[in-house]
Amino acid sequence: MSKKILYIGTPSVLLYSDSIKKCFEKLDFNILEPEYIKFKDQNRIQKRISRKKFLTDFFHRQNIAYIEAAKKFNPDYVFVLNNSRMNEEFLQYCNTYKLPIFMYCIDSIRWCDKALEHMHYYDEIFSYEPSDASIEFKPHKFVKFLPLGSDNKIYKPNDSINKFYDLCFVGRLDKHRLDILESVAKYVYENNLKFTVFTSIQLFHIPSIWLLPKLLVRRLKYNYKYPHLMKYITNRPILGKELVDLYNNSKICLNIHVATHAGMHTGPNPRTFELLGCKAFEIIDEGHIDKTLLKSGTDLVEFKTVDDLVEKIDFYLKNESLRNKIANQGYLTVKENYELLTLIKQIAIYMK
Repeated sequence: MSKKILYIGTPSVLLYSDSIKKCFEKLDFNILEPEYIKFKDQNRIQKRISRKKFLTDFFHRQNIAYIEAAKKFNPDYVFVLNNSRMNEEFLQYCNTYKLPIFMYCIDSIRWCDKALEHMHYYDEIFSYEPSDASIEFKPHKFVKFLPLGSDNKIYKPNDSINKFYDLCFVGRLDKHRLDILESVAKYVYENNLKFTVFTSIQLFHIPSIWLLPKLLVRRLKYNYKYPHLMKYITNRPILGKELVDLYNNSKICLNIHVATHAGMHTGPNPRTFELLGCKAFEIIDEGHIDKTLLKSGTDLVEFKTVDDLVEKIDFYLKNESLRNKIANQGYLTVKENYELLTLIKQIAIYMK
């Protein structure tokens, strides 16, 4: 008889959440996902008056929903992504009834909704951030490093596409990324190349008149500090098939890790494996693949400095056969070692 998992995902990252859930189903687990209470945020005035009570009430209602689902489903295990919407009510319930709880942090545990405060309730914790493996969450029990691999049902190659873009980048724009991408954009502009940057940071769309002054100031700042980059920004999110098509349609895909929190993004981000799962040629910032089987110059290419990056872009754009060789090897390495199902099996081993 199949083991039962109460699966508590993360509504804000539905693609990853749904992909991981499907992996457990492929591994013959019976899955139930609880109701996620609709979150309707407060307005500015309400936030000033009653923010703490509002959030406490919301998390209470959500955790009651988790408890009711557990009572109804009677699972063998609880699996939680990112300590999602959790307070101690549900965690204490699980511990009282000796219901094993597993957590997978698809960000650093330090940024997963009070996960550090709650981690002693969990039986096993996995994290895609290598530095989290130094955290002892119970006596002699440490967080386990587990990369967030590529879902091969979503991220797959299309060798028949003639690549339209010379370069692409997808992600939010912190200062570290902005400075690097401005230099890349300057090179692109001077060499008449095709480049696109997809980002969800608000620059052009104004959802509220209250945000108008802030967005106008931001736009002026970006036009002044990043004049070349602004020519190539597509200011909206990109997901699913459209994202895969972009990867397949680009000669070089840039992957630059955020640098907002020093020491908390030391490993490969999910895009590392998504790109390689599409057989894309990837250039990545140095120092994030050390805990993996990926090798620079074999599976992808690392860069050290902005000048180094621009030099490598120039070199590899002129060497299509070498680009294809590296992209193909990276694809094979991910297919063998870093597909999502392969990695989720490492969690399922503990669900005996």
